[in-house]
Amino acid sequence: MKASKILSVVVSAAMLGSYAGTAAFAADDTGAKNYNYVALGDSIAAGFGLAGGDLAEDPALTITEELLANPVQGAYPAVFTDYLQNLGEEKGFNVKGTNLASTAYRAEDIENTIKIPGNKGEFAANILERFVGEGASDVLIPYHDYYTKYLAEADLVSIQLGGNDIVMSIIPQMVFGDNPILQAAGTSLMLTLFGMDTQTAIGGGLQILIENKDNITSDDFIEAAVYMYNVSQMADQLVDDSASHVKGVVEAVKELNGNADIALLGMFNPYRTDESAAATEDDIYEVLGKIYAEAAKLAAASEGELTVSGKQSTDYIENLTNKANQLTELKEVMDKYNDEAELGELLAMVENYDDISELEELAAIMEATEGNPAQEDILALMLKYDDISELQEAIDLVKNYDDVSELTELMAVMAKYRTANEAAAEKAIAEEIAAPIAMKMAGKNVDPQIQRLNKQLQVVAEETGAIYVDVYDISPEDDFDPHPNENGHKEIAGILYDNLYDLICERNGVAEEPQETDAEEVSDVDNGMLGDVNSDGAITSTDFLMIAAHVFGVRPLTDAEMKYADIDGSGSIDLMDALILAAYINMFSK
Repeated sequence: MKASKILSVVVSAAMLGSYAGTAAFAADDTGAKNYNYVALGDSIAAGFGLAGGDLAEDPALTITEELLANPVQGAYPAVFTDYLQNLGEEKGFNVKGTNLASTAYRAEDIENTIKIPGNKGEFAANILERFVGEGASDVLIPYHDYYTKYLAEADLVSIQLGGNDIVMSIIPQMVFGDNPILQAAGTSLMLTLFGMDTQTAIGGGLQILIENKDNITSDDFIEAAVYMYNVSQMADQLVDDSASHVKGVVEAVKELNGNADIALLGMFNPYRTDESAAATEDDIYEVLGKIYAEAAKLAAASEGELTVSGKQSTDYIENLTNKANQLTELKEVMDKYNDEAELGELLAMVENYDDISELEELAAIMEATEGNPAQEDILALMLKYDDISELQEAIDLVKNYDDVSELTELMAVMAKYRTANEAAAEKAIAEEIAAPIAMKMAGKNVDPQIQRLNKQLQVVAEETGAIYVDVYDISPEDDFDPHPNENGHKEIAGILYDNLYDLICERNGVAEEPQETDAEEVSDVDNGMLGDVNSDGAITSTDFLMIAAHVFGVRPLTDAEMKYADIDGSGSIDLMDALILAAYINMFSK
């Protein structure tokens, strides 16, 4: 019998008899293929909040053996697994789903945890240590082992990350920084966005302020205010960093398991209704108003500038106002002479001074000589400072932030409401200082960043061979919780299933019943021989190796070679073609 006719018989046998069980390495005792799906993501994919009740005891808060055995039902990975299992029952393959989504993990955390044994997600670890207790973050240590075990077995991995880097992108910088006011504000924001009630969220931030009450200064207050004003200007860089880390996760998965298909899900904006945006904004104003009002009071207390009745004194407000004015003046001069080399030289010198007297000596020397205008102007402002460390901190603020101009407006608000009741003062401060971050967290400013991230994720998918799945248009939420409700999870699972259906069928050998075709016609491809990939006139192990190299990304086949490598006629070159050809070579080529 001719080689081409024999190969046709092998193809027909594979397609008609055991299509779902040809890959013996991944089959059970019945011959049915085992298909493993693994979900990576953050609290959205984990299903955080779906169980209801106390969020501190939410089953999706940390990955445990119990959670792996009984994942949160209603979360889209569980719903998608149900869809896969129904398909498997119909088509003859087994499905196992594992949800490794990690609440409070950012893309960077997932990437590091895959690569580093014992690594704990920085953000999640901080939450557990701060609100559960010392040592609580040790529960995160097994994550690396979970990731490597289940990802190594996966046939399909879905990845949905980036949300924590956008909606909560600013918070880690606040929580992990050195400024206690920003730590408190970031903590309260974090709890608010995780769905905690406002009183609990406020309490978390106030606890940090109380712990640091003797060390909080007016300089801390000013720095925290400047940070808030500049929130929106940091967003684009954070989006770029997020996309880079998501790519790192995809590459880490591929390094661990080069055979798995990867579905890269985009992000959606949960705040696309006026109602949800307004609710979020109100909560943020209430939370940050109390945090900043209390911080201003503590700073005044630590500097001895409270009145007998406990109000901030006029001296304190004047002190803040003077500092704000000095910062504004510094900013204007540094912007004016931004390109002057002499300005940079002077700033570098001042950074290394230990005492303000060194600056005074320099000023005296420069006064006796014909100086540079940039240096003269900036020196005049620097000499208004009595303390060198305060001056150095002011220079750092101006260099690190684009906008300090609104500080003077905040001081006017604080002066106006200094003797008002606490609620009025808190509201006024919140509306002045928290507006940029409230706008962002309420989705009014975050949508451009989400769409920017999605465009970059599409590029990541193209560069890494992943499949981009667009879920941006799922139904918007009607509350301030950024996590989708059960309906939103169903929508995501449905979109994921629709996008991956053909690929899943292909991976599991599910195909249309073959047409009865003459064996010669099946094997004849442009007068070449099906299976003779290198067109040397014979079907040998070399042809098998060429297909295998293509499948595993070692050496792609040319268009000419691919015509003879599609053994099963599925329209693509995959592991099934290699296995069928190997079976033919073993059975008939000797």
